[in-house]
Amino acid sequence: MKEAEPPAHRCGVVALLGRPNAGKSTLLNALIGERLAITSARAQTTRGRVLGVLTEPGAQLVFYDTPGVHRGEARFNRAMTDTALEAARNADLRVVLFDATARWDTPEEKLAELPHPRLLLRTQCDKAAPGPVPHPERFDAVLEVSAVTGAGMDALRLALVEHLPAGPPLYPEDYLTDAPLRFLAAERIREVAFEMLRDELPYSLAVEIERWDETGGELRLRATLLVERDSQKGIVIGAGGRMLKALGSEARVRLHKLLDVPVHLNLWVKTDKNWSKKLRRVRQLGYL
Repeated sequence: MKEAEPPAHRCGVVALLGRPNAGKSTLLNALIGERLAITSARAQTTRGRVLGVLTEPGAQLVFYDTPGVHRGEARFNRAMTDTALEAARNADLRVVLFDATARWDTPEEKLAELPHPRLLLRTQCDKAAPGPVPHPERFDAVLEVSAVTGAGMDALRLALVEHLPAGPPLYPEDYLTDAPLRFLAAERIREVAFEMLRDELPYSLAVEIERWDETGGELRLRATLLVERDSQKGIVIGAGGRMLKALGSEARVRLHKLLDVPVHLNLWVKTDKNWSKKLRRVRQLGYL
């Protein structure tokens, strides 16, 4: 009797797509088991394509966490939507995330029109019963998950692998991301700023690493928080500099966890007028 051939190794690019706050970054972190992408309760936290690699026996999944697709007409917002759609076009599998607490609208329709193969993933199902999906037959499969509780995650992993083409791994087994450490460090600082300042924080705040000095087993960083108007500097600095000091203290803790070395962080705040309207500057900061 002829022995059965072992199943072919599967590998491909999976684009995570959806409107702002659909749960793409939270899902990416849950899938790869690392806090790679920053998360926030505020919409449109992710500003560029974030790559994360999950290697399992018999399969390698290369995830793209993308900016949210929405109706915003500002130049920066249009550029982020274009980044998401470009990632979708280059992917082997497109996963459209739909928040169970939201209503199906224009962003979902735009993503539903993408070519096959597609999965529809209804997220945050621990918070609400999923709402109706117009013409669900447009998708290859419809799944429900909660990245917070873990419900549905095993079924999702199986479905992702099943929809990938056969092929060898694209990256070494221990590879996690193509993002430079400087970018990951800047994103951790921005995440802390979003959390601590909440609604007071101007959405257009950015972080730029200006000094990176690794000596004697320690890392010395100088980072600048960029705002677009002088009036916004006081919000970030706080009375007597207390907010900036607290922000730096928490950022050092997270940077130490990320980099596994003692971190000395020097934070500054600077006005960079209308940086979000200058695509060249946006690219310099690594957001597109």
